[in-house]
Amino acid sequence: MKFEEAWKGFGHNEARDGEGAGLASCRAVCTSGVPRYWTDHLIAPVRTIGAETAASLKLSYWFSTVEDSPQEGDPNFVSASLRTSTATAWRDAAPSGLVSMLPFEGAQWRFEQPVSFMQFHIPFDLMGMVCASLFGKELTHDHLRMPADVLDARLHRSLERIRHIASSIEPTNLLLDSWALILAETFLLRLSSHGERNGHGPFGKLPARGIARVVDYVEDGIDHDLRLSSLATVAGMSTYHFARRFQETVGMSPHSYVLGRRIERAGALLRRRDVPLVDIALACGFSSQSHLTTVFRRCLGVTPGEYRRRAQ
Repeated sequence: MKFEEAWKGFGHNEARDGEGAGLASCRAVCTSGVPRYWTDHLIAPVRTIGAETAASLKLSYWFSTVEDSPQEGDPNFVSASLRTSTATAWRDAAPSGLVSMLPFEGAQWRFEQPVSFMQFHIPFDLMGMVCASLFGKELTHDHLRMPADVLDARLHRSLERIRHIASSIEPTNLLLDSWALILAETFLLRLSSHGERNGHGPFGKLPARGIARVVDYVEDGIDHDLRLSSLATVAGMSTYHFARRFQETVGMSPHSYVLGRRIERAGALLRRRDVPLVDIALACGFSSQSHLTTVFRRCLGVTPGEYRRRAQ
């Protein structure tokens, strides 16, 4: 069975050699902090992703029966909200669209009841790093528009795709890091004053030795929850440049490549009848047997058990 076509498009597309500054940018991608209003808020999120880890992207799910709700401002994150119910919402008396931005200075929200929504939070430091890579410009809060109604079909599709995937699996840190770069680039191109200018052209390909180091690192750590910043460090460049150059060199995102290697490894182990599914899952970097089953079926169209029976 050919694996390449099945898993090549599972992740999103994700990103010049950085020296000292580039390695510092890798660290800026990650943060263990969470948006202030997760705790200082009239209501609390019903589910969060990335709260306990240094993942670049934090996700939160909300359900409210409260009519009026103040939103605490947090300049450390660029945050967008995707409404997932038909209830109408207003931000500071302005009608809110399906996608709306959360102002850095805070806002007053009013909802029809009940209302549900999902929020996407990207560290401002990461946005600044991507902005410097794309435009060679510094990013300040004033460079970003934060409309109550974001009329951008591409951004809406990206948020919906993340919502769909995150609802069926627990995203790995590598996937969260990849999504963070995608959304950061989209926000900058669509909502920043820098986006009105032409961005960076093709970033070029990774040298063969860089690819070889990354491939070896992935193979040695396939059973761990790999980080995009760690792969970039192995290649010796900033996270954003690494992701772009890996995409241009290999033809797929780092996450898609790692996922493919996990599926390949799982397929090889499944052809050995003596290895339990739960052991295969852990040996291939999946958090559980159910995680392996969900991703395997999504990529190849069959469950691991079905694949094992067909391989005999």
